[in-house]
Amino acid sequence: MDSAIKKLVSKTNFKKNIKSPRLEQILILSLIRNNNCRRINLLHLLLRGVIFMICPKCGQENIEDASFCENCGTQLKTTLTTKPPSKNSLKKEGMAQSTKILIIVCIVLVIGVGIAIGVLYKNSQTPGTVMTNQNSTNVTTNPSTSTSSIPVSDVPNLAVGISNSNGNIASVSYGSTTLNKNQCLYILSKAIVMINSGQTGNIPINSYGNAANPTGTVTDGTIAKADYVDMAMRTYTWMDNNGISPNFVGITNPGQPDLSPDTTLNLFANILSQYKSTGQLPSSVPIP
Repeated sequence: MDSAIKKLVSKTNFKKNIKSPRLEQILILSLIRNNNCRRINLLHLLLRGVIFMICPKCGQENIEDASFCENCGTQLKTTLTTKPPSKNSLKKEGMAQSTKILIIVCIVLVIGVGIAIGVLYKNSQTPGTVMTNQNSTNVTTNPSTSTSSIPVSDVPNLAVGISNSNGNIASVSYGSTTLNKNQCLYILSKAIVMINSGQTGNIPINSYGNAANPTGTVTDGTIAKADYVDMAMRTYTWMDNNGISPNFVGITNPGQPDLSPDTTLNLFANILSQYKSTGQLPSSVPIP
């Protein structure tokens, strides 16, 4: 009888031998006669499809998920099974992945919009095309404020157009406003003083009359920064006080007829053109 039960506890032999109710009855009756209740319980478990593990030390039959042998306490080798991920967990994982992708896309879009705005702003600060003829210079610009005043930061753009024409202009267009030579002389001289002192803000666009008797005797030489800044301050101060352009501007002596208004305008335009290129007022400048 023991040999029969030992055959039954083997998974393979069990499947081959337990095929008829008659055999089951014979085995159970045999176990009852031997008064072996544990063997009967074992057989019932086998018949229900429960898999057993044989203790490698004492040969005791143990349920498959038992950690230790019921007879001798020896630790049994077990196999851990991994529960497959549920549909809900897969769904949540998919949603989390989609959220990450959405966040990345949003960040890329924000960066792209920021770059586009920066490019547009930079382009709006770039001076336009300068067209010159014998009588006028048209500077295409986008005024930062109303045309009743001009920001100091825009003045170098006007200066470049005037400098490219060697000061030989009748007018300069600033947005929808046309500036004559007298207005340009005032704006450029005021800008030089403001830039030198680190000031920002707007320069008013006012009307000024022509010089009554323009003259100038100096046509060659170099003017230091301290001198041309002083010249610029004396120029716009004179125009504020008298409402017209000066007949001449002295380099170091205010009473000397050194530079004519046209030469002074060209000089100031060259100074601010260099400032636009380098970001600094030049240490000296030649007389144009």
